Amino acid sequence: MSDEPRPRLPRRTRLFITITAAALVLAGAGVATAMLLGGGPDPAPTATPSPEPPAEEGADEPAIAEPEDPQPLQVIAMGDMLPHDSVNANAERDGGYDYAPFFDGIRTQLDAADVTFCNQEVPSAGVEFGISGYPTFNAPVEFARDLQGAAGCDLVNLATNHTADKGTAGVAATRAAWDGLAPAVVAGANRSAEEQRAPTVLERDGVRIALVSFAEYSNAPIDGVTLNMMGDDALVNDLMAQARDQADVVIVSAHWGTEDSHDVNGQQQAFAQRVADLGADVIIGTGPHVLQPVAWLDRADGGRTLVWYSIGNMLSTQLTLDQRTGVIAGFELARDDAGEVRVERPSAILTYMHYDWTAEEEAAGDLPARHGLSITPLADSAELLQRTRFGVTPEQQIAASAAILGPDVTIVER
Repeated sequence: MSDEPRPRLPRRTRLFITITAAALVLAGAGVATAMLLGGGPDPAPTATPSPEPPAEEGADEPAIAEPEDPQPLQVIAMGDMLPHDSVNANAERDGGYDYAPFFDGIRTQLDAADVTFCNQEVPSAGVEFGISGYPTFNAPVEFARDLQGAAGCDLVNLATNHTADKGTAGVAATRAAWDGLAPAVVAGANRSAEEQRAPTVLERDGVRIALVSFAEYSNAPIDGVTLNMMGDDALVNDLMAQARDQADVVIVSAHWGTEDSHDVNGQQQAFAQRVADLGADVIIGTGPHVLQPVAWLDRADGGRTLVWYSIGNMLSTQLTLDQRTGVIAGFELARDDAGEVRVERPSAILTYMHYDWTAEEEAAGDLPARHGLSITPLADSAELLQRTRFGVTPEQQIAASAAILGPDVTIVER
């Protein structure tokens, strides 16, 4: 017997056959009943009305809706994921670590994104390398797991000044921790020259997004392969050319700038213009630990590049309010009538990184005492801010942060 399915008749034809068969069955049943009750000769057959001829096939089928225009991809970016000793201590559980609860306060914002960029500031080489915070960092492998699983990070920068804190072996272990965390892609730190020269591309809803990552410097000695450096002209040119050829959108992660400064320096401006002219669509800056302006740059091909010079910290236990004010940096990727993908509608949801720390603990410099970590939209942080020494309202800090980011971005409260 053949395994091929029989051809499926149109719905209208199947309905006609069913009605006709039912009429014949009923007619036969009526004759049989008359014979049993009357016992006489066969009655004259009763004429059955001819069934209506089937209507034109598909006449009663619902009209097929015209396909809707594809919706823009919602992309968000979050800054430094920086696990200080107190972050790790608050994440520690029996037999392991759990960083997921720190992101519960921004769950709605994370779930609304189609693509999420994150800056993993430090290696996640695991307990074999020793878990440590400032100044030589290393996180457990659960840190990478929870950045992907809880925070939703699927474009991940590994090119930072702390990437090589545990040497080339620590970089290799960090990459290994990410290997099984699909669909995330990582860039900026490498186990081989081949890995370094292969751009990372994420496809989402038919849009190919390349992530190319560079660091301005390294705290630890490093070779020319393990970490992508901004000053390696040949590498910059090669990766940008490949990314532009392979993707619809090129995002450049640049770990640069002056720490704790809201001002953009000359090196940032020069590198931003350089990669813009090489085809970057978006540049996401990290490293200063505080917010810096957003701008559009004109580029050599006549297009424009969106630059976030610094999106600050997201997860950390740094001390000042500006270090604890971050941003969920948003933008849309939309195809135009010519099929080109455009970057549109930059937006910013300001965030506040909270922890509980009494005045006495702070005066004593008792850093391990910091506890109760949470990330929330800044607009919703009134009660949390009241428990600090900062003496500001959410509205005041939002206004100050909006002034730093500038007029090219729309502030969204939550």
